[in-house]
Amino acid sequence: MTRFWRRGPVADRGTPPAKTAPKLPFDVAQAPPMLAEIIDHVEEGALLLIGTEVRWLNPAARLMFPDIEHPVGRPLVEVVRDHRIDGLALRARESGLEHAAEVELPRTDRILQIRAVPSQDGALILLARDVTRLRYLETVRQQFVANLSHEIRTPLAGLDLAAQTLSAQLPAEGDTRLFIDRITQETQRLADIVFNLNQLAALDAERIEVERLPFSVVDLVGALIDRFQARAVAGRLVLRAETSADGATAIGDRAKTDQALQNIVDNALKFTGVGEVVVTAGVDRDRVEVTVRDTGPGIPSRDLSRIFERFYKVDRSRGGLPGSGLGLSIARHLVELQGGTIVAESSGGSGTIVRVRLPRDPLTSP
Repeated sequence: MTRFWRRGPVADRGTPPAKTAPKLPFDVAQAPPMLAEIIDHVEEGALLLIGTEVRWLNPAARLMFPDIEHPVGRPLVEVVRDHRIDGLALRARESGLEHAAEVELPRTDRILQIRAVPSQDGALILLARDVTRLRYLETVRQQFVANLSHEIRTPLAGLDLAAQTLSAQLPAEGDTRLFIDRITQETQRLADIVFNLNQLAALDAERIEVERLPFSVVDLVGALIDRFQARAVAGRLVLRAETSADGATAIGDRAKTDQALQNIVDNALKFTGVGEVVVTAGVDRDRVEVTVRDTGPGIPSRDLSRIFERFYKVDRSRGGLPGSGLGLSIARHLVELQGGTIVAESSGGSGTIVRVRLPRDPLTSP
């Protein structure tokens, strides 16, 4: 018979489970019939442990761990045949805290996401989700992006060379010159997309090395302003910095941070029609924070949580403005690689603020 356990709130996650004998699960027949149906038909495997023994598991868990015909009453390690899962359950039971891990089972080539959730009565709930297909699709996508960006570089280089050759032989004015200039611009745009795709492929494959060295965020912001100032002036925008010189020293990769901030400032300048873009740098306890604030049209709340997804472009950016939808995604990857965080704040019509927070150099912390 399918069995169910009562799970109450854990009063103190930091306190190890009591040494008294835990209560056994009660029959699911005591619960509404629909609940029993849900438990039996969910795709996620679920196991109930009392101590190290498996006292109950649902049909999905039996399919994931089929080696033992009668698993109830047997030690977890005998049922799952994997010491990593057994160790995860042990750590959760001893600490009273939820633990999670992704485990690849070599005998079946399955990849499982495992969660071990302790209960206040001393029992432990083990949840297993099969993500094999998802990881396979992610690998296929990564390989496709890497191959595409590699193969398209050669024809793009040839197209750019041909456009430059034609441009050098044409008069300074005329329709033909305009067409060639447009070809050159679009070729450069494609080249930028290919460069970004290559970066994403490297980030996905974890081929990018990250330094952990102190660097001045104030100096970095100053160089950033200098780099984009001419573009801001050409677009009749004000680009300025507001920095605090006291202890704004981060621990991380200066080049990766610079690239992430370039992507953010580039995006702000691109979508700010009138007004200013302000880059600030300061400290907040054990973090260094850089913010990029613009006076553009803002981002609708429905899009705000998705702007760091690759290829995602909000409605306001679909009106012919160039862009691949990759810049902010790359910025997020580069910041998170350094143990930092990146968030965006906006209310439609009042501009956007992007905050980047990085670990602070402990030698400059108070």
